[in-house]
Amino acid sequence: MLLLTVASGAALLLFVLVISLFFAGTENALFRLSNHNASVLAPFARMITGRCGGSCPPPSLYVSCLCLLLIFLFVPMGALPQFVQTRGDILAVIFLLLAAQSLYIRGMRNFSGELYQSLDRSEIYLLFKFTVAMAAFGASLSWYALKRGVPGEIFSFGTYAAIPLWRITGIYGRLGLLMFFLLFAVTSPCRRVKSANVNGNVPLPEIFDAIRSTICPALIASIFIPWRGGLAAGLSGAAMYSFDFMLYWLKVFVVQLAVVPILRSVYLKIKARLAARFKLLIVIILGLAGSLLMMADLYL
Repeated sequence: MLLLTVASGAALLLFVLVISLFFAGTENALFRLSNHNASVLAPFARMITGRCGGSCPPPSLYVSCLCLLLIFLFVPMGALPQFVQTRGDILAVIFLLLAAQSLYIRGMRNFSGELYQSLDRSEIYLLFKFTVAMAAFGASLSWYALKRGVPGEIFSFGTYAAIPLWRITGIYGRLGLLMFFLLFAVTSPCRRVKSANVNGNVPLPEIFDAIRSTICPALIASIFIPWRGGLAAGLSGAAMYSFDFMLYWLKVFVVQLAVVPILRSVYLKIKARLAARFKLLIVIILGLAGSLLMMADLYL
């Protein structure tokens, strides 16, 4: 039984890795984000054909990619529950995000001084900003769920994927959720910030970049757009689970390649007009507005 569970988990992580690279290749083809081969399957081909030449990437880069992949074990995908169910999914994801970012920066510094020097401050703190947004969202939502008596663990993503949040909140709560949705979109560690870092040997920076870009859209699709069409289509059993699983990844695809880039583009244009000391103002306002509106819905 344990062996089957481990094999199933490994298969899921492999699927996430492949589909993340496919999404990255699609972004390359649509937005010309890479100076390298811009075909849809190019990132996947580089992963398959990559070989260690003069030096292999340090273990910390491999572990950083693994930390990002492990996050998907806590994410409900369509009608399927999380592969790993705990009482503190949100806390586990925050820990994995911080660990991945720390290991990535350390690994890049040891792997390639040129690539490390090419990282600007926005990319270095990319995951950290999203982690702070996740912490603000998790704190507000867990308190709301606790006081509202929402069934399930208050720090579990499965709780909020099972019951659409839009249905249990009032007007203030829905506005708060909208603020958090926008906060996730503008802090999403998406690939529009910087073109993919590709090394001629093992393209681990590109793999990390691809997985990192899919995390926020996956969480948005699970938490904010939990609609499942299997039952509405009259399906049941394996057919329903398969349909909802495919529908879930279609939602992730649309969010990653259309919704997040559009919202982030608007955000960056507004941010560019602000003075340096106000660069974080939009993010702070969205986070505070989301929290305060959720509390208003609870107490007013």
